[in-house]
Formats: sequence, structure tokens, C-alpha cells
Amino acid sequence: MINLFSFCDFPWWLTWLLPFLLGLALGYLLWARYKSIIGDLENQINQLNLRIGDLEAALKACKDGKSVLEGDLAILRGKLRESELELSKALSLKDSGVVAKAALSSTSTVTTPSDSGDAWFAAIGTDNLQIIEGVGPKMQEVLNENGIHSFGILATKSPEELRAILDKYGDKYRIIDPTTWSQQAALADNRKWNELIALQKSLDTGRGDTDPGHETDSKLEKWLIKHNLLRAWKTDDLKAVEGIGVKIEELLHNAGIQTWKALAATSTEKLQEILTAAGSRFSLADPGTWAQQADLAAQGKWNDLKALQDYLVAGKEKK
Repeated sequence: MINLFSFCDFPWWLTWLLPFLLGLALGYLLWARYKSIIGDLENQINQLNLRIGDLEAALKACKDGKSVLEGDLAILRGKLRESELELSKALSLKDSGVVAKAALSSTSTVTTPSDSGDAWFAAIGTDNLQIIEGVGPKMQEVLNENGIHSFGILATKSPEELRAILDKYGDKYRIIDPTTWSQQAALADNRKWNELIALQKSLDTGRGDTDPGHETDSKLEKWLIKHNLLRAWKTDDLKAVEGIGVKIEELLHNAGIQTWKALAATSTEKLQEILTAAGSRFSLADPGTWAQQADLAAQGKWNDLKALQDYLVAGKEKK
């Protein structure tokens, strides 16, 4: 007798189990696929985070480089003015025949100031009396009208002589005190710019300050900053040192070096240890001149600091 298969004899639960197993298998396959996709995306995210970290480091390096380049640009502008002045003088000598006369005589020479490389002097000259604390445009006109056209001439005038000149112009000049003008002019005439800046910081619009601990702004310093011959630095801003940017300044602060004086007292070996401990990204930094630069900044010898930095590239001596 032949037994025929009957669906009626098929277990009812098996009709539910097969679709369930198929669905479970399909779900597993989809889950495995999506897990693989998620793993790939997480790897991409990690790579992007690393890339972002590299870009942030590069951005900080660019900012440090920008700070250095801005300083170099200010120095180059000063040198450009110096070159323009020297060219103007050369053309003037040529037009007046001085150069030709010098060529005709073996004993004739055309002399120039021994400090002609001073960019500040090249920009200021000998007759810009307005860098004197207490002298403005109108006051310079008054001095010029009375035969005072240069620092050298002003330096020879006593406070009494200057007072007599001012009195000729009425009561509006009685409040002006020319007591220190000759002293300031003598410093300018001798190109003692740092001493002049220090003196002006102890004055109040040209008058002697009765409070020895009080400092005001220096008119010469503000003039130099305005004409891009001097960079304005806040006290103890370590970025005033060539070769130190934002990130390195942060490293030095973390190492307890907060001021110019502290940096000046730190050995090159100690500075190199700080840089080495911070990683390979600072391997190109050379702290060899940092203490010397910081010492000049601490003493306010900005002209000397600028002269030194003219011979440096990112804090290193030029090869």
C-alpha cells in the first residue's frame, strides 16, 4: 500500500519555524554587514581626528611663523626707508656736483655718518623735533621760527632761553614746561634712543615727574611703533624673542619661565631640555640666543635687540 504525503500531517509549528529561521539568518547577515560598515566609519573618523590634530599643529606653526614674519616685515620696512633716504642723499650729492668733485681729487672724500646703518636715525633724521616729549606740530613751528631746526641746536638752549621764546607767543604757552627739552634733544642728537625712551617714560608731557615710581608712555617709542620700526610688546611677552612663538611660549610658561628676566637667567641647556621633552615638532627650535635677547628686552634696549635680531633667522644666527 502506497503512503502518500499529506500536508495535513505536516507539523504546524514547523510552518512557523522555517520563516523565523530564514528571517533570523537574513537579520544576522544584515547585522554583520552594518557592523562592518560601522567599523569602517569608525576607522575613518579616527583617521580624520588624527588629520585634524595634524592640521591644528600645522595651524599653530603657521601662526608662530606669521608672528616671526610680521616682525621681519617691520624690520624690512625700516630698512626700505633707510635705503630710500640714502638714495635721496646720493642723488642730492650727485646733483650738487659733490660726487664729481670727489672723483677729481685723490684727497677729496664724501663722508657719511658712522652710524648711517641706524634705521631709526634714517627714519627720524636730525630735525624731527616732534619726537621730543612736550613738542607738537605747532610747537615745532614756533621753535623753527626762532632758528631751532635740529636736535643739536635745541640741545644748546637752556630752559630759560626756551621759556623766553614761548613767552613771546602769549599766555597760551605759559602752561608748557620746556625744562627737559634740551636734555631730550641731546640724547636724540647723539642717537641714544634707548636712554631717550627711558627718560620720556619718567616724564609727564615733557615735565619732570615728581613720582619716581611712575611711568608714562614714551613719545619716541609710540612714534617708532607707528612707523613699524619697533614692535609693541606687552611686558614679559616672551614672543618678543626671535624664535619663540605661541606654542613655545606656552611650554616655557609651563616650565615656570614667565618673564624676560627669568628667561635671561635660564641656560641654553635647560631650554633645550624643555624643547626636547615636548617632542620632535620642536626639534628645529634653537634657543642659543634666547637668553641674550630676553636680557635686552628686560633692560628695554630695544634698538640693541633689533640690531641683534637683524642677524638672526627664527632665533638662530645666520650661517
